[in-house]
Amino acid sequence: MSLTMIFLVATIVMSLVAFSNEELKRKWILNPYLVHHRNQWWRMLSSGFIHADFMHLFFNLFAFYGFGMAVENYYNVIFEEKGMLYFIILYLGAILVANGPSLAKNKDNHWYNSLGASGGVSAIIFAAIIFQPWSKMYFFGIIGVPGII
Repeated sequence: MSLTMIFLVATIVMSLVAFSNEELKRKWILNPYLVHHRNQWWRMLSSGFIHADFMHLFFNLFAFYGFGMAVENYYNVIFEEKGMLYFIILYLGAILVANGPSLAKNKDNHWYNSLGASGGVSAIIFAAIIFQPWSKMYFFGIIGVPGII
């Protein structure tokens, strides 16, 4: 099974669990105050695997699947046996990096929460653009624009 599919399935499972279990959702969501003041650092990563609702989950994973498979293939060709490791570092690292500004800005705001895989998904999309800058990306499924634009 590809890493894209493993991350996709993990995100679906964790999101569905969070949809039905408010206590787990509260433990997994990014709350910078709890990260900073109570050392709950897992939230920096776990928040990237849960979503607010089904539409949020669908759009993030639709984009991730569409671009993730291509990026994973490029990584395996270019980096050979280290391709899988680098793909993991790219995706998980991007989630952590994307959550960094929220942590820095809101570390003393106990009301602030965020969740979603958008940071990791964005990294995958931009990696795909780097590999194929002139491939068309389609807005609303009909308007094709080269990715580099």
